Amino acid sequence: MVKRQSQNEVEPVAVLNGSLIHSSRHHPIERTPGILIVGHGSRRAEANDDVRGVTRRIGERGGFTLIEAAFLEIEHPTIAEGFARLVERGAREIVVHPYFLSPGRHTRGDLPREVEHAAARYPQIAYRITEPLSAHSLVVDAAIERILESSDDYTANEYRAKAQPGKVYLVGAGPGEPRLLTLRAHDLLASCDLVLYDYLVDPEILDFTPLSTERIPVGKIGRGRCTPQTEINRLLIEAAHCGRRVVRLKGGDPFLFGRGGEEAEALYHAGIPFEVVPGVSSALAVPAYAGIPLTHRDYSSSVAVLTGSHSVDGGCNLKGLAGVAAAETIVILMGFRHLGEITSRLISLGREPDTPAAVIRWGTYDAQQTVTATLASIAERTAQAGLRAPVVVVIGEVVRLRARVAWFDKERAEHREWAVALTAV
Repeated sequence: MVKRQSQNEVEPVAVLNGSLIHSSRHHPIERTPGILIVGHGSRRAEANDDVRGVTRRIGERGGFTLIEAAFLEIEHPTIAEGFARLVERGAREIVVHPYFLSPGRHTRGDLPREVEHAAARYPQIAYRITEPLSAHSLVVDAAIERILESSDDYTANEYRAKAQPGKVYLVGAGPGEPRLLTLRAHDLLASCDLVLYDYLVDPEILDFTPLSTERIPVGKIGRGRCTPQTEINRLLIEAAHCGRRVVRLKGGDPFLFGRGGEEAEALYHAGIPFEVVPGVSSALAVPAYAGIPLTHRDYSSSVAVLTGSHSVDGGCNLKGLAGVAAAETIVILMGFRHLGEITSRLISLGREPDTPAAVIRWGTYDAQQTVTATLASIAERTAQAGLRAPVVVVIGEVVRLRARVAWFDKERAEHREWAVALTAV
C-alpha cells in the first residue's frame, strides 16, 4: 500500500498483514507503535470532531497510549503534523489507519503520498498503512443490520440471530439431551454451513442444521481416533477465511474442559472474529438429573470440578485431586478409567472412606444409570454394575439427597408404567 521508494530512500524490510513496513537499513525497529487515525477533513466541525472522538475511543478500547488524529485535507493537524507529534511522543513505529477514506483515490493515492512525505523527515521510523475499512466484511454486516433496524425490528433481530459469514462460533451443545440446548445455539446451528462437532454430541442436535450444512466429526473416541487440536484449529481458520458460517459444536460448555479457550486463542491470533456460546455443562446437569444438588445449605457450600485424566498422557490427575480434596462437593469428569486410583488418593488425602459417592452414566438421557456407594466402595460397585464411560462422578454429603430428589428416575418409571398400560389397552 506504500509507494515504492528508491534505493537511496527508506526501503521495505518486512510484510505484515498485507502492509509494507518501512525503515532505514541502518536503524533497528523498536516495537513502540504509534497510531495515526486519518480522516478526510471537512469544513464542518462536527465531522472533524467525529474523527477525533473515534480516535479517542480506539485508543481507550485498544489500549494504545500513542495515538493521534490527523486529516488528509482542510483540517489540522495534517498527516505530517500528526506524524511529527507521534515521533515527539516516543513512537518508533507508526501505523497509519485510514478512517473510512475511499479505497480508490484517497487510500491508494493521496494517503500513501502524504505519509511518505511525512516519514521522509524521520528515516529511523518504520511505518505501515492498514487496509481501509470500507469493504471489510464486518462493516458490510453492520451496514446490513442498520438498514434492517430502520425498516423492520423483527427482521433485524432475525438477522442478528443468524450465523455470519467469516465468523466462528464456539458453541456448547449441553450435557446430551437435545432439549437442553440453548436458543442461541439452536439459531446458529440452523443458519451455519459448516459444523465441526465432538464425539459426545447427540446426533439429534445435528438435525437442527440445514441439509446443505457440511458436518465434520473431530472429537476424541476414548483412547481411539482423535483429531489433533492443531488440525481442528486449521480447519476453523481456513473455513472462516473462505467466508463460511462456522459452528464448532462442543459437548457441555466450550470453556470447561472443552479446549474452547485454545481454539479462541488460535482464532484471535489468526484475526478471525468469533463468539462463545456457553452450554449447560454435564458437571452441573448430570448430577441434577440424578437428583444430586451440588450445593445445599445443610451439606455443602463449596464445589470443585476437575478432570480425572491428564490431557497429555491420559494418566490420573493426582495433582488436581490434591488441590480440591477439601471441597465439600467434588465433581469429576472423564474419571472412569482412574476411578479406583481417584478414590484411594482422596482417602489418603484425608477424605473419610464412608463419604457418599455416585457415578452417573449417560446423564440426562433415557438410558441414564446411577450407582451410589461410599468413597471406599464406589469403584467396586461401579464395576459390578457394568458401567462404562462416559460418566460423571460426584463425591460429598449431597449424594445422600438423591433418595429424596431423584426426580428423573421417578419420571422415567411413571413413563414406563403409562407405556405398559397403553400397550395393554
